[in-house]
Amino acid sequence: MSTDIHKHDSGEPNGQQSEDAIDYPKVIAVGVISLIIFAIGTVWAAAILRHETAKDEAAAGGMAARPTQIGSPEIGIVDQVPFVNDHRLQNWRREKSEHLNGYGWVDRTKGIAHVPIEKAIEAVASGALPPGAPK
Repeated sequence: MSTDIHKHDSGEPNGQQSEDAIDYPKVIAVGVISLIIFAIGTVWAAAILRHETAKDEAAAGGMAARPTQIGSPEIGIVDQVPFVNDHRLQNWRREKSEHLNGYGWVDRTKGIAHVPIEKAIEAVASGALPPGAPK
């Protein structure tokens, strides 16, 4: 068998086929057209931005209004508190600890109060149950 079976004689010099040649004018034309479309889109977006900014300034009386949520601890659903200044977890833990370790009313009209958790555990462990508790 001959090894020349898989070779194609294209008639091109150096064995190149016509589809291997790059059509540089077409590549350059596509690039230039793409840049023109990009430039038009950029100018269009800038025009929309200018129009919306002018509309907002006109509605605010000449100066764009300051957003009302700036400076608040949370903007929308995004927590904006810096970590070093955020004491909410410590405050929550302190409040829950005070509730667990202190006395107070749950429902004053029904006479239901809460006692420190340690006293409640000791009372239940010693067999003392509140009235109405299941046995």
